[in-house]
Amino acid sequence: MEHVTDIDKKNYIDDCKEIVRTTIALEKIELSDHELTLLTEEIMDTSLSIGGDFSKENIRYIAVQYVRNQFLPRFQKAHKGG
Repeated sequence: MEHVTDIDKKNYIDDCKEIVRTTIALEKIELSDHELTLLTEEIMDTSLSIGGDFSKENIRYIAVQYVRNQFLPRFQKAHKGG
């Protein structure tokens, strides 16, 4: 993609995972560590694609939107067997 900043996720993944974990836990959603990593990376990519960064506010906002849009069935189907 043009004009999308590529930021190395490795430096931010742990903090972002914790934000996503605590955000989805408010709705009693629990994922395995692997699933949580996949979801967090997806949320991080979404943040970058809309011109954001990995700030706590951006990651939390997108995680809340995922929950509100009932992401779990789509997410599980997309990552079935992965």
